[in-house]
Amino acid sequence: MRFGVVLYNLGKISLVLAVSMLLPEIYSVIYGEGDLFALFTAQLIMLAVGGGLMFGCRKKRKLTLRYREGFAIATFGWLLAATLGAIPYVLGDCCPPVDAWLESMSGFTTTGASILPDLEALPRGILIWRGLTHWLGGIGIVVLLLALVSGSSGSKMYKAEAPGNSLIDKLAPKTGDTAKILLLVYLTMSVLCLLLLMLAGMNFVDALCHTFGSVSTGGFSSHNASMSVYDDNPAAQWIVIFFMVAAGANFAYYYLSIVRRRNYFIRSEEFRVYILIIIGATVAMVASLIHNGIYPDKSLEYIIRQAMFQVVTIMTTTGFYSADYELWPPFCRVLLFCLFFIGGCAGSTAGSMKVSRIIIGVKTCAAACGKALQPKLVTAVKLDKKALSSGMISQVMVFIVLYLFLLLLGALVLGWQGLTPFESFSVTMASLGNVGPAFETYGPTYNYIGLTNFSKIFLAFYMMIGRLELMTVLVLFTRGFWRK
Repeated sequence: MRFGVVLYNLGKISLVLAVSMLLPEIYSVIYGEGDLFALFTAQLIMLAVGGGLMFGCRKKRKLTLRYREGFAIATFGWLLAATLGAIPYVLGDCCPPVDAWLESMSGFTTTGASILPDLEALPRGILIWRGLTHWLGGIGIVVLLLALVSGSSGSKMYKAEAPGNSLIDKLAPKTGDTAKILLLVYLTMSVLCLLLLMLAGMNFVDALCHTFGSVSTGGFSSHNASMSVYDDNPAAQWIVIFFMVAAGANFAYYYLSIVRRRNYFIRSEEFRVYILIIIGATVAMVASLIHNGIYPDKSLEYIIRQAMFQVVTIMTTTGFYSADYELWPPFCRVLLFCLFFIGGCAGSTAGSMKVSRIIIGVKTCAAACGKALQPKLVTAVKLDKKALSSGMISQVMVFIVLYLFLLLLGALVLGWQGLTPFESFSVTMASLGNVGPAFETYGPTYNYIGLTNFSKIFLAFYMMIGRLELMTVLVLFTRGFWRK
């Protein structure tokens, strides 16, 4: 491991964060709510860390990255971002250091789990910084860095931050150009969402925060009651639903559909299954709500909107809520818990397992059953009518097994900390899958403030592991990774 080149690139990430701090500082000056000192001091620390690392390791800047350095930059980059991003919360007296670190990690990993007791009491500058951590984490700090200052070694960093997205690899010959394309799609989607939410009646700050949370599938709202504040504004809720669904799709589809004039959405088996799951789960949820007499005085449009909002926000691992699903029938809660496992499409800002892995896992199991009945049968597991290699299938199955193992381990740890069995599983799943709100005491209308400090630190690491798709982080714990 050549630590110099790793530290040099971590310095770049710190400088990107420092520049990003300008946006919340502008609003701090406009509203004059007393958070400018916290934001400006945090920016100075980011500049000092970034400048110090880059200056001290400047002799290593031209070294070609190897895969192990790419993995290290992605993992330590998230740790550094979460640590530096927590400074405004601490200096602004918003919460203690451990809580601030969890809030920051939850933001950058687009998890959306919060420990802040009163969001509406936060100064506007810190509130915008909180939402901005989502936006930066959604596109991926490493991908953003590559778009701004790409180099010949960028592919290692990119593959470590966004592993397994083969379609995205085909966007451009150079990794830096690919990152710029993704950033362009991300920016365009963000601007459209912002404008539509403002047209729907949101003020600029609320529209900005909910744009950050929707496009990044993060879920940090500017209101304590999240999107249920806009219960009487159907347009705003439908806009957020649309952009959550859009952000849960592979970002490469947007660019390729326009440039190559082929509908990659319809051609993609993953996207078709993704939409079918959303529609099927919504229909089942609506039927359950009507059957159990929930919202008897509300219109059918209202029931459909609330059902689809909760399905989409969980499926895409966003974490907003427009209704307290803890008050819904048991079938609805179990269905939502099942959606925790699925997530969005590969190449999206969504977390969890991803629809493509679920499809491959199911087809592999079906092929194994066919093989058991007819041992001489030769079958191929296909996705989009293309046969998958045994290596690809093996990677997917290893990911699923590791994911389930981490889920069980996390539930045991949280159970040791005093959570009930269902709370343990749901909170672990919400953190590892970057969903945010869980169930029972940690459901949509509550937050994670009641957890022990150990549990908060543990879950923050789980958020990072889930955001980086397991292997990027877990490989650091192998003996061979640190060998020369």
